[in-house]
Amino acid sequence: MASKGKIHLSSNDVQSSHSDERETLLEHDSEPDEDMIFNRSSNSDYDVKVHGKIDNVRIQIRDVTDVMRSNVQKIMERGDRLEDLQIASDRLNIAGNEFRDAARKAQRRAWMQNFRSRLILICITVIIIICIIVPIIVSYS
Repeated sequence: MASKGKIHLSSNDVQSSHSDERETLLEHDSEPDEDMIFNRSSNSDYDVKVHGKIDNVRIQIRDVTDVMRSNVQKIMERGDRLEDLQIASDRLNIAGNEFRDAARKAQRRAWMQNFRSRLILICITVIIIICIIVPIIVSYS
């Protein structure tokens, strides 16, 4: 069964492609360091692939740990902001309660002042009525 999108190469194909590539690269003038790199054995190719995979995994682990550290830092900052919001909310709650108490006291004072002014008006009206009616009743008697 052939799977879609995958090319199956035999080890002979891979070896011949490596040797063709080496020949192409070595035809040009090269430095001794480059010759050493291009003329390595096939076992070192496997080691490089294994180490390359391990390095890739290490890089991924480092990236994940960096992301996690960043997330933990953001969570801690969020917790600090939430604590600040909680403190501000408590302050607003206390200020709201104080305002409500002050408003009730002011309402009671206004009601009492209104009651006093009405009581004084009623007393003055009663006194005026008495002053008018009493002399009339006394003069008829």
